[in-house]
Amino acid sequence: MSRFEVIAEMRKKLTLAELAKVAGGTVRGPATLPIGGVNTVIDAREDEITWVRGDEFRKKLETSRAGAVVVSPSFGATPMPAVLCEDPELGFLRILERFAPPIPRPPVGIDPAARVAENVTLGGAVAIGPHVVIGERAEIGDRTVLHAGVFVGPDTTVGADCELWAGVVVRERCRLGNRVIIHPNAVIGADGFGYHFTEGRHQKIPQIGSVRIEDDVEIGANSCIDRAKFGVTVIGQGTKIDNLVQVAHNVQIGTHCVLAGQVGLSGSVRLGRYVVLGGQAGVADHIGLGDGVRVAATSLVMRSFPAGKTIGGSPAKEHRDWLREEVQLRRLPEWVAALKDLTRRIERLERAADNQQTS
Repeated sequence: MSRFEVIAEMRKKLTLAELAKVAGGTVRGPATLPIGGVNTVIDAREDEITWVRGDEFRKKLETSRAGAVVVSPSFGATPMPAVLCEDPELGFLRILERFAPPIPRPPVGIDPAARVAENVTLGGAVAIGPHVVIGERAEIGDRTVLHAGVFVGPDTTVGADCELWAGVVVRERCRLGNRVIIHPNAVIGADGFGYHFTEGRHQKIPQIGSVRIEDDVEIGANSCIDRAKFGVTVIGQGTKIDNLVQVAHNVQIGTHCVLAGQVGLSGSVRLGRYVVLGGQAGVADHIGLGDGVRVAATSLVMRSFPAGKTIGGSPAKEHRDWLREEVQLRRLPEWVAALKDLTRRIERLERAADNQQTS
């Protein structure tokens, strides 16, 4: 099937019953209703399906023009036909996949404009785009795709079914597992930020370690994963890293963590499994966060926390303590006004007392 035939197939309308089968749900309403795409609850048209969860979306759904909606069975009545899914987000994800247009990729083989060292090991069905550079003794696994301008350094291993988008740099001696996705202009294995101040100048500390990225990791655009000073910087299996994230040297990230945009991890930070860091959160060097720790956006973590804690603030503290302090801070102007009023009253009482003593 040609690319144009694939696009035409993607654009073909599906019945609500067909979409329910894709989503793993059941139909409420006319099973033959044709649906030609997906959209937000606000922007959806009569031939599109949307998705909502929770009562906060109920009013928006009432005014939506969407032809159908994906909801949980417990959501209740909807003003349009519905696909009922126990996990509506997962169901809608599958519908999105069904309507997704094909992703442009270089064809299998080596583009004539690529430069591949003679002693590189290439797996089967590898696709190497224009201006890709692969260094000496590198290994590229089966079905991996390297888009235009990717650089893979000497002695680096990239596993099977990986996809490195345009401009990605993976420097020497790094190891990527299977099914790793790295988005444009991310850099893996740059030198860690290490200097020793001596004799009036900053002396660079050699960064001789490497980076290991385990299976099923995804790394966003313009993110940086620094190589270790010595040893290995590790990104654990299944971890997802957003755009513009900085991971410093010798950081150890456990399995299935989530790091939102502009997170910064200083050197030798240790994250357990399933840790979640909100956008712009920062973690100071040598801090450890246990399994399942959740950090609110823009927080600054200056000490270690055990497993299961939800923390926030700057410096970060347990969530309940942080919220309590935030409430108190909002009352600060009221307390300042009360203190000023109390100070004036005390001054008046003191003046009255002085007048009585002198009369």
